[in-house]
Amino acid sequence: MWDNSNVIDVFDLLLTPIYVLIIYLFANGIQKRNIQKNSYYRFLIPAITCKIIGGISICLIYAYYYQFGDPINYYLTAQAYTNILLNDGVSAFLESANYYANDTYTNPHFNQVNGVFWFHNNDYYAMFVAVISTPILLISFKSFIVSTLVLTMISFIGTWKLYEVFVYHYPNKTKEFAFAILFIPSVFFWGSGLLKDTYTFACLGLVTYCVFKYFILKRRNVKYLIYLLFFSFLIIMIKPYILVALIPGSLVWIGFKRIQRIKSGFLRVFGVPIFLSLISALITFVFVFFGQYLGDYSIDKVLEKAVMTQEDLIREEYGTNNFNIGSFEPTIFSVIGKAPIAIFSALFRPFLWDVRNPVMLISAIESSFMFLFFVFVVFKIKFRLLLQIIFGNPLLVFSLLFSLFFAFSVGLTTANFGALVRLRIPCIPFFICSLLMIYFEFKDRKDKRLIK
Repeated sequence: MWDNSNVIDVFDLLLTPIYVLIIYLFANGIQKRNIQKNSYYRFLIPAITCKIIGGISICLIYAYYYQFGDPINYYLTAQAYTNILLNDGVSAFLESANYYANDTYTNPHFNQVNGVFWFHNNDYYAMFVAVISTPILLISFKSFIVSTLVLTMISFIGTWKLYEVFVYHYPNKTKEFAFAILFIPSVFFWGSGLLKDTYTFACLGLVTYCVFKYFILKRRNVKYLIYLLFFSFLIIMIKPYILVALIPGSLVWIGFKRIQRIKSGFLRVFGVPIFLSLISALITFVFVFFGQYLGDYSIDKVLEKAVMTQEDLIREEYGTNNFNIGSFEPTIFSVIGKAPIAIFSALFRPFLWDVRNPVMLISAIESSFMFLFFVFVVFKIKFRLLLQIIFGNPLLVFSLLFSLFFAFSVGLTTANFGALVRLRIPCIPFFICSLLMIYFEFKDRKDKRLIK
């Protein structure tokens, strides 16, 4: 068992209040500059407070409750890279960083002075996260808690930009979308640690924002394309399947927005099936063409992993902290047949009776509220009107498509509740926002009918 005193010490306790104060001073300045023009900035400091609580909590829980885990492993590995940079210079750091995709065990710069890595030598996704965390440790004086807070604040930019996308479309519903994006406990908890999820969720928000700015609002500024490519690259280097889940929804969002602008009703109706056919062909091409670059996240590998995960689940030594979606074959049609239960499990489990620890309890409460809200929206609106609302709003189509596609991927390839509650966080805000948009559109149509 890892001695937690090696990751949290008096140095952390002295530095943390100073960095927290700097964060609040900086955030207060941003809020004052923007709140008169954009009233939703009143949620900025409360949202940052939640992120700080999430970041510090994840440090304390992993250091003193679990006493091991990915946040500590990423920290120790990044600390080793930081030591190499400080002790051996830039060239040695670059040489060592290049080892993450090769054979780290033979890396001559890893030693008792610089430190050791804590991931398998072939886990280049994890090693990439450790490498890019090095600058964060440098400006954090290699403090575990402070480096977590710095990463948390950098990643918050992506979360806030995602919030601004929805607020732009619903300027009178800033509070509701703030709760859906900024204040979901499991999201600001798992999205605030030194983890892959913190990086990828931030990049997801920034990619969505850049697509919105460049393709939807047509702000043809080259910086948005550069940002889009850069943050997409980071997602590919950390969790490629997130980008795979994002592509279909983004293409539909862009395409439906174009179709909406066609004045002729006949051309709009005629254009939808043609557009959907082209999108389907393009998505298929993208998956096939980029399959060789997705490695473990290619379609074939994902199907194999999903089957192995399900088979591994039945082993008794794993205990009761698992869920089972049933057996299936590694074929497209067999997997598609599991879509309903996989999506349901990813979005609405763990149930309250699945809870085995305090961290799971928070996720179970969230799942219960989300399920009740889902049932309320579905039974409140007739099916025909529901379809009209969904396909009449390009942002809603994008948000719902991404959340369901992502939930399907996670539910299919995850059998452990502990992993599920962390891996699903990218789809939770999008799904809740989708339900909110459906309800708001329904209320708006209902109010207009009453006025008439």
